[in-house]
Amino acid sequence: MSKKVLVVDDDFGQRDLYLELFREAGFEVTPANDGQDAWEKIQKDRPDLVFTGILMPRMTGFELVDKLRHNKTTETIPIIIFSHLGREEDRKKALGLPFVAFMVKGYDRTTKILKQAKDMVNSDHPGINILPDEDDRQGFTVI
Repeated sequence: MSKKVLVVDDDFGQRDLYLELFREAGFEVTPANDGQDAWEKIQKDRPDLVFTGILMPRMTGFELVDKLRHNKTTETIPIIIFSHLGREEDRKKALGLPFVAFMVKGYDRTTKILKQAKDMVNSDHPGINILPDEDDRQGFTVI
């Protein structure tokens, strides 16, 4: 049985690219337009991983994470937060969240994103995935 990934982004072009990336890697994928749409879909069908952007209408990615973490049935769903801005304050905010990884859109390679996703859905401790590599030497920390 393939693992289910919910891909959340209001940029349909970006979202479709990630949907295809996960689909080709063998994941069962579901799209969501923003955090509110994602929350409604999660209530009906719990995914194995949430892959979410940050800045979206109705409910941001961080608001979605907060809602998931304060609900007993969703508190341990692994989450990858991806940002096109790579802002330091977003990275720091993600650092303190359980079961969360932070990646930068367009900077983190697709192979790295897929490795992180697979590690998180197959781990007993999905929030403890630090991938040190050349990105760290360039001033980026991957959580």
